[in-house]
Amino acid sequence: MDSEKGILLHVPSEEEEHRAFDIFDRLIQKAGTGKHRLTLTVAGINGTAIAEFTYLLTGDVMAGSLNRASRFCELLAVAVSGKHHSGLVLRTQDETERVCGWRFQEGDPLPLNRAEVFDAYCHNPLTGEVVAPEPGIEHADAPVIHI
Repeated sequence: MDSEKGILLHVPSEEEEHRAFDIFDRLIQKAGTGKHRLTLTVAGINGTAIAEFTYLLTGDVMAGSLNRASRFCELLAVAVSGKHHSGLVLRTQDETERVCGWRFQEGDPLPLNRAEVFDAYCHNPLTGEVVAPEPGIEHADAPVIHI
């Protein structure tokens, strides 16, 4: 999947691809109106693959790159396979800026509560040191998106 970087990832099955699209659809519905950025990280062999998808949702209309949505869903299918450690973050900008997230357990995206999101964002993963939170960011409970 990310062969130009030498990252080795599981090749998802057709069932995993369908499940990823279902989860993506639920995620879009649960995010609601606003400007959103999804960031998915999947730990592979020799590195971590990252996919981002930025979109604007107003009512029933979504504006975003179809190519980036497709790339995001491809990596999401790898995450739902359960073969790699994976995490998903949603940043939303409307009246305020909110961030929420999920960790994958056996391919199932489990929502993080606001304290877990805060903890993830405010600790350096390499050193374990506390990092000051970004000003103006609200850490929020993630909605349930698994099937």
